[in-house]
Amino acid sequence: MEMKTIYEFYAKLHDFKPAIWRRIRVVNTMTVAEFAYVILTLFEMQASHLFKVQVPKGELLMNALQSKEGKHFDFLEFKKKYPEVDKICNTYELLDFIDQDFVPQKPNIMVHNVAKSKLSHAVSMISETMQLWYDFGDDWVIDIKLEKIYKQSMTEVSLFPKVMDGEGYGIIEDCGGVDGLTDLVKAFKNKNSKKYKDYQSWLNIDDFDIFKFDLNDLNNRLQVIPKIYKRSYEKKASPTISEIDYIERRY
Repeated sequence: MEMKTIYEFYAKLHDFKPAIWRRIRVVNTMTVAEFAYVILTLFEMQASHLFKVQVPKGELLMNALQSKEGKHFDFLEFKKKYPEVDKICNTYELLDFIDQDFVPQKPNIMVHNVAKSKLSHAVSMISETMQLWYDFGDDWVIDIKLEKIYKQSMTEVSLFPKVMDGEGYGIIEDCGGVDGLTDLVKAFKNKNSKKYKDYQSWLNIDDFDIFKFDLNDLNNRLQVIPKIYKRSYEKKASPTISEIDYIERRY
């Protein structure tokens, strides 16, 4: 029986309270871009902005050395000898969308095509981390950690990717990042305020529950939306009206 390698990740919206997080299982043969589309879907990001994935290889190396050598690891001496090591980073981007003149030309930053690089190239060991950056204006960041690696049969992974657990709703596009989302949540708690009326008019909703989390609904969306995002980003094909309705939860 053919077996697949499964990665289980913990993903959390950076620097936001209450915590918005997901625990996800995926097959490690998917591309970094395909994994990013899963994360975008799970945090209500609508693929209307660019994104990139960063893996801090230098930090991971130092953590591994410290874990291996324990109290014998001289952190300060190591940093003195290798001052740039913590800046070593693998960056995965949609290179077709980027002017090559703006790709960092630094020896400690390796830029890869996110649509062609396998997830197993980005991370391959338990406790490795990465960050997904979305919308370089609002600057949303998802912190991601690889928690488990195991094997599973082909038949058992037919419905992967799969979200196992989580808390919180996700982001609101173009609201101003974490600070804007915090402001929006406060506004919906005080429905007599002008800010509430402004947000109500903009979003065309009367209530917003930041704590809302529907596991079955998210898993249903995972079977549909990442494919739309892949076509949108990699083929430059706009979603249909019915697909936009689904992405924006008009169902």
